Amino acid sequence: MSKIGFFGGSFNPPTLAHFEIIKNALKEFNLDKIVVVPMGDKYQKNGLISFEHRYNMLLKMFENDNSVEISRMQANQEKISYAVDCFREIDEKYKSHERFFIMGLDNFAKIETWKDGKKLVDNRNFIVFERNDYDFQNRFSNNVKFVKVNNDTSSSLVRQKIKTEGNYEEMVLPEVASYINQKGLYK
Repeated sequence: MSKIGFFGGSFNPPTLAHFEIIKNALKEFNLDKIVVVPMGDKYQKNGLISFEHRYNMLLKMFENDNSVEISRMQANQEKISYAVDCFREIDEKYKSHERFFIMGLDNFAKIETWKDGKKLVDNRNFIVFERNDYDFQNRFSNNVKFVKVNNDTSSSLVRQKIKTEGNYEEMVLPEVASYINQKGLYK
């Protein structure tokens, strides 16, 4: 049975922290593949650019890496999609694989407040990357593995740097910076 990780998020834009999380999860947990699931355009988040731009930046980030797949699962949402819906779809589509749901501690700490949040944690494996600015007591079972991440650069910080014409290029891969500059994103 293959081991597949699923990493969802807005990736607005994808940062070096996202890249590090994916690479570390593949290595530390001996995953066969990670499926990256960018949220669709109906996702409720301020300043969210189009799915296609975020999808394309992720493709550029991992274009030569067969162990990472960028999913279009959320591409054509007609209504707001909740994490529980996405998790169910993943569980059904990948039921013959051992599944690991990857997220940052900032999101995992709030998971019980999400729609059907308790159901999300039950009977699922999680890999949670700890951020420097969070202190969290795990209330869940041992199906949650916590890992320290060295780079916790947020997408919001990158967007802020771009708007103020600050130097953001060291926070993203060169391919992503090139795409952002070429398309004039986040200005």
